[in-house]
Amino acid sequence: MPYFRFPYGDRNAAAIDIVNGFGYVPFRWTVDTLGWKGTSGGVTASMVCQRVLSTAKPGQIVLMHVGANPDDGTTIDATALPCIVEGLRAKGYGFVAVGTMLD
Repeated sequence: MPYFRFPYGDRNAAAIDIVNGFGYVPFRWTVDTLGWKGTSGGVTASMVCQRVLSTAKPGQIVLMHVGANPDDGTTIDATALPCIVEGLRAKGYGFVAVGTMLD
């Protein structure tokens, strides 16, 4: 079954019905790294890593972006990823695909 993340998390009952009607299962994240703001938005890779690690809990879905910030070209989430993976593993967490949690 395909999954759908609403842009900006913006959804309502009508939008969910439409997405479901197309055969998608909508899901939401539990923590946004805010790395998409880039350095021009005052965010650093260290801040992103700390944000994820300080909110870690079983079943957490972390929203990360793979693209660059359009204003400053930074890829904060990509830079923070090794710290996040290492930190979560040190806390005893593992990683699964979203579908594993939602099926």
